[in-house]
Formats: sequence, structure tokens, C-alpha cells
Amino acid sequence: MRKIYFFIILFILGLVLLPYQSGALTISPAKIILSADPGETITTVMVVRNDLERTLIFYPAFEAYTTRGGEEPVFFETNRGLPTWIETNPLSVTLGEKETASVEVIIKVPEDAEPGSHFAAIFWSAAPPTKGTETGVGIVTRVGALVLLDVSGEVVNSAEIVGFKTPQKFFTHLPVSFIYDLKNEGTVYVMPDGKIIIKNIFGGTSGVLNINPSQAHVMPGTTRTIYAQNWEPEGGMPKIEGEGIFQDFQRELKGFALGYYRANLTIEYGKDEIKTTQANCGFWVVPWRILILTILVLSLLILGIIKGIQKYNQWVINKVEERIRRGKR
Repeated sequence: MRKIYFFIILFILGLVLLPYQSGALTISPAKIILSADPGETITTVMVVRNDLERTLIFYPAFEAYTTRGGEEPVFFETNRGLPTWIETNPLSVTLGEKETASVEVIIKVPEDAEPGSHFAAIFWSAAPPTKGTETGVGIVTRVGALVLLDVSGEVVNSAEIVGFKTPQKFFTHLPVSFIYDLKNEGTVYVMPDGKIIIKNIFGGTSGVLNINPSQAHVMPGTTRTIYAQNWEPEGGMPKIEGEGIFQDFQRELKGFALGYYRANLTIEYGKDEIKTTQANCGFWVVPWRILILTILVLSLLILGIIKGIQKYNQWVINKVEERIRRGKR
């Protein structure tokens, strides 16, 4: 029974402490992108902010970074590679309530560093880094920044689009979203740039979109799914609450587009030599509710015109017949 009470108390303490630790610090930038030569030492700056209402000491830790399935981040400790080349000045920072400090990040690239891309993460937390087999008990919040370092030398820049599509082929209104899979076959990371140009059935340009609004990167030897900018009405699509035919009609009206469209994706990548790769896909936008209503209104209008013409013709005929009767008299 005492064990049960003990675990209940631990559970309650966990619930109380977890929200308290969740907003401990903020760091910037979230992604550090650098280039260096073998044997070179480079320095950059990152900012650490204490978001809690008490003084804390924050410590850095350096880990290797890779991805699982080309997208899911995986961090792990290692005694080789980029994480071992990084140090900070100072080695730790003491920050009071809401205080901010600038910290130097120093990277010493070895003479024998392999050309290409190297990856690491710098984590900051209020817990000192453990050594060897030491372990600790408790909940520790840490915030990390990615480090992407290109070491000069003979590298391979090669990427290929292996899929470009919209979630479906038929839409009733904007926005329309686009995703593409980019395979990196080189030895350096790829951060794609470029645009999607949307053409209507007459060849006119209906939209130009950013292909990488999240600044996603693709690591060597992986394939990553990247979400491009949505094609939306000019000024953005207003938020329409609720479900029902009236709301659906509003969405079609606010996000109006009609016909067959073709999206042409052009990706640029590389640094010293800019390379391109392209793909395209087609889709329809058919606002059928508006079309049905338009057809009904036009049908009623045409029917009204026909009826009006018939009545006018009948009136003319009646007038002519009346004159003929009068003439016979």
C-alpha cells in the first residue's frame, strides 16, 4: 500500500512540475548554416533567453543529427564528427529572470575533415551534461538548434524529384496544396529553392508559389516530402466556420477558380553551381454548387426571356388581327 501511495505522489509531482519546466528557455537561431575549409576555425553567435522567473544556469550539449525516413529527426551522442568540433564561449551561462545572453559558437574543423555536409545539434538545458555512465532522475527540458556545416572539397550535388502532386485531382474551391518528394543523391544537403507556376487551360499564369516556405533541407542519401505554399485567393482565404451547403457555397465563392490547371515545379539547388530539376502535375477546380446555381439562374432567365418574347409576339399578333377586323368593317 505504501508503494502505491509513493507512486501516486510521484505522479502528482510530475503533473505539477512538467508544465513549470516546459517554457524554460528560448534560443535563436533555430538553424545554423555554415561553410568552412578543412583546418579552419569559424565562429558564429546564438542567443539564449531564460523564460522563467528565477535565475538559472544553462549548459550546452552537442549531439549528432540524422533523420529517419528522410524527415523524422534522430539525435544521438557520439565521440566523432561535427558534435566533437563544437564548443561554446562561455561554457555555460547564468541568466536571471527573462534575461538574454549572446553565446559564441566555435567550430574547429579538422585538417582531415571529409568534404561534404556535416550535421549536429546544440541543446541547451538547466541540467549539466552527464559524463560516462552517470544518470539522473527528473524531468529536464532542453531546446536545440540544428547545425548544418559544409566542408569544402570534392562534393557531389545531385537531387531528383521523385513525386509531385496535389492531395486530389478534383477541387471545388481554393486553396489547393502541393507536396513533392525530393531525393538527395549527393554528398551535401539540399535546401531547395524555386517556384511553382500554375497555368490555366488557356496558358495564362494563375499563380506563382514558393516551393519551400519552411526552409526544409534534405540530407544526403535520403528522400524527404516537402510541402509547398498553398495556392490561395489573392489576400488569403477567409476562415468560414461550420459545415453545410451555405458554408460550402461561401467557400466556393471566396475561393473561386474554374477549369483545368497545370502546375509546373522548378527546383534550384547547389551553391557554386546552380542545378535545376523539374516536374509537373494537373488538377481540376470545379465549383459545382456555384455552377448549379448559375445554371438554374440562367435557365430561369432564359425561360423568362422566352416567355416574354412569346407574350410580345402574341401581343403583336393580337394587334394585327384587331386591325384586320377593324378594316373589314
